[in-house]
Amino acid sequence: MTFLDEQLTGQWCSAPFDVGAMETSELVFLADGRGWSRFEGISTELSISRFRWHCPAPGLLELRGTWRVSGQWAPHGGGFAAVDHSGPDDQVIRTGYRIGPEEPPFSDAPVTALTVDEEIEFALSFARGKRAVTPADDPSSTLVPYAPPARPGPRAR
Repeated sequence: MTFLDEQLTGQWCSAPFDVGAMETSELVFLADGRGWSRFEGISTELSISRFRWHCPAPGLLELRGTWRVSGQWAPHGGGFAAVDHSGPDDQVIRTGYRIGPEEPPFSDAPVTALTVDEEIEFALSFARGKRAVTPADDPSSTLVPYAPPARPGPRAR
């Protein structure tokens, strides 16, 4: 059985768990089964990997890569200043996952966390971010526009 776990839908950020790290990662799961990961380093490295996602079984997540854009980030978080690579991506990540309260290092309060068994963009733990996210929030969307959503077919008679 394959399904989309709606608890995953939205943005997840590794920053609260990355104390002392020079980079951070983000995952975004859209309700329609699309999504992207973001890796950003202090050296201005920026990489976006788009994927299709689903849950083949409870507690199991599969990300199937579709496109990757990498380069340098623009000042003030405005997307890409330069692109080094843009092209198809066929990476598949299949990992166990859990969602629940977790206390980040040097914090005195737990956050809702997504914890995965296999690293995604060099991270294992992500804190809940915004729940409402759209393809326009993807920093690579101005470089490689998303296809419009599928139109519903004719009604069955």
